Amino acid sequence: MVNRLPSWIFLSLAMLLMGIALMPLVRAAIGIDTEIQMSFLTVISLLIAGLMCGLTAMLLLVRRQPKLKTHLAQTHDRTTAAWIHASGLLLFTGIPLLNFLVCYYLWVTRRSQSEYLDYQGREAICFQITTYLYLLMCLFMAYIIVGALAIPLLLLFHLIATVVAIMVTLNGRLFRYPANISIIERTPSVTPAST
Repeated sequence: MVNRLPSWIFLSLAMLLMGIALMPLVRAAIGIDTEIQMSFLTVISLLIAGLMCGLTAMLLLVRRQPKLKTHLAQTHDRTTAAWIHASGLLLFTGIPLLNFLVCYYLWVTRRSQSEYLDYQGREAICFQITTYLYLLMCLFMAYIIVGALAIPLLLLFHLIATVVAIMVTLNGRLFRYPANISIIERTPSVTPAST
């Protein structure tokens, strides 16, 4: 428990910072306030700080998980793998880090069932972290407006890649996300069983 403490501190700090940054936007969007009570630079700076803390927590959590050697994919593994990939769609709820936390939980609790689930979980986790890294770069570039234009494109890419991952894993094939950064080793040593 003691060695997990720093990751949960960073995770809590990330959620707090991003919550503080998003609260004025939410209040203005639902009509509580007539205008946003924070400057653009303050919101961007808080989001950057929150994402940096969140990425640190993600890396601390994920790096502790060793690669498993177990059996080939079964039919029920396909559905579970699809759910692991589908958890990435929680990014669109607006709740900071929810997509990563659900994906991480599903992967950690199910990865011992098969090597296929371990591989697909690692792929999904790497993609969630990669997405946050790309969002962080977009927020840094938001100071020069280019990043603000890139964020919708990144979110569209995330949506399309996640839907394709769900369809591919439901067919029992291995899926690799494009533009995914290798945060943790995810090279498959087996191919899934065909139906």
